[in-house]
Amino acid sequence: MIYSKQFILDQLAPIAVYSKLKSMFKGEISHLLESAGQSDGNYSFICIGARERLQYINGETIYTDSDGLQHKKEENPFTFLKEYYKNIDTTEYKEATTELKIGYVDGFIGYIGYDMVKVFEPKLNSSMDNLKDELNTPDLDLMLPKLILVYSHKNHQITLVSTLKEMNYRFDSIENELKSPYEYVHMKKNIGNDKGSFAHSKEKFFQMIDDSKEMIRSGDVFQILMTNRFTRNIKVDPFSFYRILRTKNPSPYMFLMEYDDFNIVGSSPEVMVRLSEGELLLRPIAGTRKRGKNKHRDKELEEELLADPKELAEHLMLIDLGRNDVSRVAKTGTVKVEDMMHIERFSHVMHIVSDVTATLDDDKDMFDLFMATFTAGTMTGAPKIRAMELIAEYEGIKRGFYSGSVGYFGFDGNMDTAITIRTAMVKDDKVVLQAGAGVVADSQNELEYLEVTNKLGALVHSLEDLD
Repeated sequence: MIYSKQFILDQLAPIAVYSKLKSMFKGEISHLLESAGQSDGNYSFICIGARERLQYINGETIYTDSDGLQHKKEENPFTFLKEYYKNIDTTEYKEATTELKIGYVDGFIGYIGYDMVKVFEPKLNSSMDNLKDELNTPDLDLMLPKLILVYSHKNHQITLVSTLKEMNYRFDSIENELKSPYEYVHMKKNIGNDKGSFAHSKEKFFQMIDDSKEMIRSGDVFQILMTNRFTRNIKVDPFSFYRILRTKNPSPYMFLMEYDDFNIVGSSPEVMVRLSEGELLLRPIAGTRKRGKNKHRDKELEEELLADPKELAEHLMLIDLGRNDVSRVAKTGTVKVEDMMHIERFSHVMHIVSDVTATLDDDKDMFDLFMATFTAGTMTGAPKIRAMELIAEYEGIKRGFYSGSVGYFGFDGNMDTAITIRTAMVKDDKVVLQAGAGVVADSQNELEYLEVTNKLGALVHSLEDLD
């Protein structure tokens, strides 16, 4: 049974609604997912509590049922999900999304870390099994929410959704609380003096680039994404951090995901993969310049980017990789590239973007699609498997949240996921950022290092505003 209630709330932004709900449901896991920037996204989603949960920890799939009992599963979590969803009557959920005019009413939601690739591609086990784990977080953490609040940006309508009868009884009190006076929440300052450090020194990063170029020249790979991790050993309030980041770097995918002992704060420009009524979308983003100080300089940098042979070659390579990934699960003849190589601008950088579209094959589902495309070629290089083997060798640490994905897998058969870039992991005693640069044969070390620092700009500046 799907319970729902709708009402207008035109005086509070989603961030304030989230703050109020958090105060009503203290101690619960909570997610806030918003859209902004160059996006036609109408909805923000707030998810409160986990009535069921699926995690992948230290090589084990752990399912927590509605009674709070944990079950260790033999299969990988996506095999478990495929079987779980076979028992779902999608009709009820499709009718609910149509009737309520919202995109998501129920289904597992959360994050999938980069290191899940070795589960989808067992060939990677030998190269990824012994990586240093600096974060000690699950490789996957998904939940079925107790309560979903959907905020429409077009008409300011709030939709409360739950499958729990006891939550349905609280809908009126939730509406009353949301319509009561709002008390402004002041920003919390960072605690600690550490200014941060990179996992790899500049000299080591240059060596990683040189080693990558050597493997490109030898024919092992055509391109590879080398990344560097930046850590500040300070105490950060994730809610305050997110508030500044969403203002500084509005993006199509913005998220604050508060778990038991860690938080994910992000403002990502890039869809991982989206599926809507059988139609799928992949959007390779590759090719970067910093933003100009004025419109004239911004335009000059755009023209420079679109005339850069290295950037264009890298982008074309990743379009081909995306098409190949999608073709594994798409109907023959439906894969297309649309709006090829257009520029999208964000607060600190601009990117070259293309859309890869297709129709999902009749015998495939969203989980087949996700596994076929995860993780995006823009986060690895090409060919993907060999690139990921070299990433493990050169970087030497688990990427964890970075270059994985956040999103939902709806019970109506649709999904929307984003790549976790421009994203931070916030723990009790530190905040962790990461960014990368695509290395090709003619890459220049200094420019690739500069690309990493440019991509970290919005996150670093948001943190500094709380110092």
